[in-house]
Amino acid sequence: MSRLAREELRHFEQVAELMKKRGVVYRPLSASLYAQRLHAHIRKSEPGRLIDTLIVGAYIEARSCERFHRLAPFLDEELGRFYVSLLASEARHYQDYLGMARQYAGEPIDERVAFFAEIERQAILVPDTEFRFHSGASA
Repeated sequence: MSRLAREELRHFEQVAELMKKRGVVYRPLSASLYAQRLHAHIRKSEPGRLIDTLIVGAYIEARSCERFHRLAPFLDEELGRFYVSLLASEARHYQDYLGMARQYAGEPIDERVAFFAEIERQAILVPDTEFRFHSGASA
């Protein structure tokens, strides 16, 4: 987990560098409704909370991977290359999160993965009034 956290922090630093280079001012944003909808279904007690959090992390990483793949061809060369580099990481992170969930659960997690698949499907289909990287359908 620490390797994954370090890699995510490095990505944040790279994004911050790109934003600075391009004159984009950092400003805090509220969490996307997509993530809120997934997190709302995480169990409250351990070890279920940890397992669910890891599964939700896997879904978020998987969708990031898809979005980077779809957006990269439409960006300028520098940003496109960066998105492609993130694409490979996000695909690996998706697998890392699921692997950790399986490891810590000590039992099959297929039912929870399927449960969150349905929650995620609903989260994607529900209109979202604020555009975010992980937004559902626009309102």
